[in-house]
Amino acid sequence: MVEMTWPSGLLGWAYVIGGIGVLVEWRAYLLACGRGFRKWSAAGAVLWAAMYCLLGAWTAALTMGSTALRTMLSGWLDAHRHKHLAAAGFISLFVALTVVSWQGPVSLLPAFAVINTTLALFYFDNRRMRIVLLASSAAWIANDLIWQAWPALLAETVAALLNVWTIRRLRQPTCQVLPF
Repeated sequence: MVEMTWPSGLLGWAYVIGGIGVLVEWRAYLLACGRGFRKWSAAGAVLWAAMYCLLGAWTAALTMGSTALRTMLSGWLDAHRHKHLAAAGFISLFVALTVVSWQGPVSLLPAFAVINTTLALFYFDNRRMRIVLLASSAAWIANDLIWQAWPALLAETVAALLNVWTIRRLRQPTCQVLPF
């Protein structure tokens, strides 16, 4: 059990900020636009980083802050060389964070999730990216089950369902060509 060293008032704020982060992330998964998805998802990660800071969970805070930066950069970089360098840098960072915070084989689940998401964000178009993100969601859901992280499990399960719904929407044509 992790001992909280913060006053209880900050604990309440941490959960409020984390809850808002969940809602922001769900909003991201509802958006059909890849850039919009990235902006809202990054905003959710910033809120979760703030929540983890208030909880004193420094590895989680650093990971979420890094994912926010990764998510935004993945939409801004156009040159292949820059994408490769950024992806390699973030993958290296996530491997290092996994090594530093290693808690046995269970640590491979979040490591896979963040590395898989990194590759999806940098190298796939919007629809394919979302399909690949389903594998990351499965890893997070397994991780949350193992750790009995029920709020995170609920958040990730709903996010995966919203993602499936949006993937189906992206398959539908956005405009119809009239025969005349």
